[in-house]
Amino acid sequence: MKYIIASRGSKLALYQANHVCNRLRELFPEHSWEVETFTTTGDRFLDRPLSFFGGKGAFLKEIEEAMLSGKAHLAVHSLKDVPGEESSGLQLSAFLPREDPRDVWISQQDDLMHLKIGGRIGTSSLRRQLLVQLYRSDVQVESLRGNVDTRLRKLREGQYDALVLAAAGLHRLQLFDESYMHYLSEDAFIPAIGQAIMVVQTMLDPDLIEMVRSLNDPASEVAANIERGFIIQYKGGCHLPVGGHAVKRGDQWHFHAFIGGIQSGRIIQEVVESEDPDFCAPAMYERLEQLGARELLAELE
Repeated sequence: MKYIIASRGSKLALYQANHVCNRLRELFPEHSWEVETFTTTGDRFLDRPLSFFGGKGAFLKEIEEAMLSGKAHLAVHSLKDVPGEESSGLQLSAFLPREDPRDVWISQQDDLMHLKIGGRIGTSSLRRQLLVQLYRSDVQVESLRGNVDTRLRKLREGQYDALVLAAAGLHRLQLFDESYMHYLSEDAFIPAIGQAIMVVQTMLDPDLIEMVRSLNDPASEVAANIERGFIIQYKGGCHLPVGGHAVKRGDQWHFHAFIGGIQSGRIIQEVVESEDPDFCAPAMYERLEQLGARELLAELE
């Protein structure tokens, strides 16, 4: 059987698709596994913020259509780009081991707390914008999209004084350089929902699902379910100014999440701990609701 893995054409997307492709070739050599690229809405309009398309689901639409039409059988995504509501006829069948979930501060000039007043910081998400301005309200945070290489080039050219990017992508592309890149603590700079987890999405084919499940990492799957179980209660928009990170510490699942107001700049955050992972998401939702989450999210309107 020949299986087609759908991928965006960026270096990072192709790295992820080929990583999964090579694993499946090793495990199931009796089948043919190939990667095919597709251009998504989000790739075609790099001059517009992701919120213009309703969030990062703009990176999935054409790829999901390819699977539903039979042009492809599976796809590999960064989980943080996948909306909370799963598409009918498809499912998330494997969650790979989580890479470093932290964000990275990138600047040839200075760290976040010492960057010059009015410095220009490029980032692609409302979450990072809010967190940067929480600590430094005197800098300019501007929307910056595009491939990782493109963003780093714009920094080198002086178009920005600093960038904030995910550590996972830098590691996967072997671009992390400790001389001017520094990790931001996941407790102070809470990651995006699903950040650093690669996920394999498949058609509802039992044989394919069984093969893909061989790649699944149980800890990543539980963490993903906690984080996505929280965001789905807000209709799953991955463009929201929301962060959440779940990790197991000893016998306890530790879930730290926040919601911010894009106009007020106000942030509310909580930590939930429990041995039962199913407790974490609803408990977090209730606590943040009591603190005014709906009012903050209403600022997007």
